[in-house]
Amino acid sequence: MIVLALALFVTPFVPKVRADSTVSREYQVKAAFLYNFMNFVDWPEEKSSDSNEPIIVGIIGSDPFGGAFEPVKNKKVKGKNVVIRRFEGLKEQKESDEKDQEELNQEVEAIRECHVLFICRSEEKKLKKTINLVKENNVLTVSDIEGFLEAGGIINFVMEDQKVRFEINVTAAKRAKVKIRSQLLRLAKRVVEEESSDEAKN
Repeated sequence: MIVLALALFVTPFVPKVRADSTVSREYQVKAAFLYNFMNFVDWPEEKSSDSNEPIIVGIIGSDPFGGAFEPVKNKKVKGKNVVIRRFEGLKEQKESDEKDQEELNQEVEAIRECHVLFICRSEEKKLKKTINLVKENNVLTVSDIEGFLEAGGIINFVMEDQKVRFEINVTAAKRAKVKIRSQLLRLAKRVVEEESSDEAKN
């Protein structure tokens, strides 16, 4: 029953790709999941009060999606346009260079404006730093990095029998003041409701 529900959840938004394009197919499905997640997540009023503002999906790091988001470019979520923004990744602060520092601050603010932030595998070494950067900004953090939930992330993609599944950290979602609806929780492979000891320290 869950497998059928997952199929119905993503199928309308997954375009046809060549059978030999394994990675491409995987990220086509993940892109469809990301789009659908937004229909089952509620952000606090301060993040979504302006009806003219788009829902922003940020991708930080080496982008594995390619053109996977093309099918959702003109679609709306809750009556709002969906905008995809890409970020290279967190850079080290350079106190001696004011221009670089200003650019860094601007990028950080742009990242914090996202409604959804997908953290790519290239950012694994900076994972906790990236999560901590947005944890008080009502951002739904998503990744496919092993141990993402334990690091304080909200939704993590996992592969099971060559199928894309996902798991949810409810505690991290509550901290971000992001409400995940029960329909989405029921489809999760695993739901974590308690903080890990490492997460509690941050």
